[in-house]
Amino acid sequence: MKKAIAILLVALMATATGCRRYKVIPDRTLGQIFHDAMLTNAYVDNQGVNIDSLNIYEPIFARYGYTTADVQYTLEEFSRRKSAHLSDVAEYMILLFDREAAELKRQVAVLDTIDNVAQRRARRTVLHDTMVRASRAADTALLRFVVDSVRTGEYVVSATYSLDSLDKASGRRYRVYWICDDSTERIGFGGAVIKGGERTIRHTLQVKEGEPKAQLVVDLNHFGVRKGPLPATRMTVKDIEVTYTPPVGECVEALYRDQLPVRIFSDSMIRMIEGAKAPQAPAAGPEGAAAEP
Repeated sequence: MKKAIAILLVALMATATGCRRYKVIPDRTLGQIFHDAMLTNAYVDNQGVNIDSLNIYEPIFARYGYTTADVQYTLEEFSRRKSAHLSDVAEYMILLFDREAAELKRQVAVLDTIDNVAQRRARRTVLHDTMVRASRAADTALLRFVVDSVRTGEYVVSATYSLDSLDKASGRRYRVYWICDDSTERIGFGGAVIKGGERTIRHTLQVKEGEPKAQLVVDLNHFGVRKGPLPATRMTVKDIEVTYTPPVGECVEALYRDQLPVRIFSDSMIRMIEGAKAPQAPAAGPEGAAAEP
């Protein structure tokens, strides 16, 4: 931060031109000017703007009723005023940034809370089975679960399985994957080897807008390419569940619609949400400068 401030001071002083009757800028106002100039620097650096031919600071000075010459004169005055310290101006500028950072965190927390509440309300279970037992070769179909009518959003697959100690087959895996609209292409494979004892699986999968996915398949008895009949599977699956959550925007819109008749949030909470979403007003000029602490 000190290095950035030093660079800013050099840049501000280099922009001063001409001779006139100068004004001495109050410390707090100068701190606000530094604050705005630092933001401008950060913006042009991030955007890769060529500022060689641009006067980027003059509009900032003018907004507070000063010129570049006034800024230079004020900076030079600090060396002649025993009671004045430029570090105090820099600390006030940092205080302004700290306040803005705290407010931004508050707004993000509010919006994050609303998103989470909205998603929880919109989330629904699209597949659930409390228990499936397989002990014969004919039970293989019981270990394959399919979710149809896949939509844009997030799917979470979870289940707990236990493999019987009498099951001696090797090479068995579970897989979680998509089948596309053409019913042939399988994409997004995920899974691992089925092991003995009780195990838990959990997969989170995203469907983006425009992706041609038609089904979500959970196959707990995959052997890959294998000659001859599949061996009997001795497995118990408990609490197989697939939940679906729409995109965040849809969830929030649905929450606001539900809010109207049932009053999920208080009026003060709604005002806080709207305040977090509203664009911030530009810094005020000298007549409407922000209140000092």
